Amino acid sequence: MNRRGALTILAFLAGGILVGAFAVNYIHSSPTAMTSTSTGQASDGSPIVDIKLTTVGQVGFGDHPNWVGYLPTTFFRVPPNATIRVTVDQQDGASGLRNPYQGLVRGTVGGAMTVNGKTTQAIDPANAAHTFSVPDLGVSVPLLGIDPNNPKNTDNFVVFSFKVPASGIFHWQCFVPCGAGTLYGNGGPMQTLGYMDGQIEVA
Repeated sequence: MNRRGALTILAFLAGGILVGAFAVNYIHSSPTAMTSTSTGQASDGSPIVDIKLTTVGQVGFGDHPNWVGYLPTTFFRVPPNATIRVTVDQQDGASGLRNPYQGLVRGTVGGAMTVNGKTTQAIDPANAAHTFSVPDLGVSVPLLGIDPNNPKNTDNFVVFSFKVPASGIFHWQCFVPCGAGTLYGNGGPMQTLGYMDGQIEVA
């Protein structure tokens, strides 16, 4: 092999290593974890952990300030066998669900959620802004989008609870295709920890 051929192969290998390193860093980078402690005790004796989140149309900072996201983080550490009580200040408009089944509340304590204080078990799939879905725990909660025709409707407050087991790491994400500018809306923030993609660590 001549020198030119060897240099070409080395250049391809170096390029492959750089692309691989970027991909690994992109996929495995994690946001700052929110370590949640017990704030009470449920009727079954399990610890209650409160998590408060906000969904926004643009996070406004970081590498992708124009991306949609959950704030302050999507990475949680919670105690074993806890009841997780989530309060979402939902500030984003509706994008709609491709699968109407995801308009149902599933896997929560009591099989329901409250939206602005009203208990419900489903929303119109066309009015969903996001979902909070933990497939391995059977949890899926649709989040009602704000009404763009009502200037007083700037937030929808959604509250729900679900149980976690004794240990494990559980992926959660939004299933509303809200990654604007990506293929079918399913790229970008939909696949990135810290935006519409998260992790629950039970330990």
